[in-house]
Amino acid sequence: MPAKKPYHKENLRRDLLEAGRAYIEANGHLGLSIRTLAQQVGVSPGAPYHHFPDRRSFLLALAIDGFKEMLAVSQSIADSTTKPAERLRELGLAFIRFAETYPHLIDLMYESELTSPTLDEELLEFQRVGHDALRRQIAAVVPDLSDQEIDLRTLAYWSAIYGFASMRRKGIIHTSPGAVATVDIAEAIVDRAALSALTS
Repeated sequence: MPAKKPYHKENLRRDLLEAGRAYIEANGHLGLSIRTLAQQVGVSPGAPYHHFPDRRSFLLALAIDGFKEMLAVSQSIADSTTKPAERLRELGLAFIRFAETYPHLIDLMYESELTSPTLDEELLEFQRVGHDALRRQIAAVVPDLSDQEIDLRTLAYWSAIYGFASMRRKGIIHTSPGAVATVDIAEAIVDRAALSALTS
């Protein structure tokens, strides 16, 4: 029998996450098997459990990596020197682009056993960071509004952005013949949601 692939512990963790990410991007997370991934990276079926005690912990690690990647883009936008209204718009578009590029990963991050019936606390914290990034832009443009109104506008903006991305991902957005291209529809949705959020 061929010898098993030697590995350093951190290398195995990285290899498994890379294999898991590739699997999810191709197939979604529902059929993911840690044992199959172990075979794919060339280690024994029990080796992954030194790093991930069960399948859920592995999926959680993949979702956390997804949030870190997405929020790194968001942070660069939030830290830019553009006006808050433009930053709010770019944050919305960045999420839609990420959801379009990694639709199965977004499902894992927002609509999986990690989020329902109970949202994992670690994922909740990432969601709060994203919410706060949106809220800061709105508060910067309309600072005289009450905290309650700013929170409501942030939620309405996020609902429009996430709702559009989710509907497009699920193939339930239909336009009439001659309508603008989908990417232009995305920009129009973001612009209208931002206008609503920022109008005094």
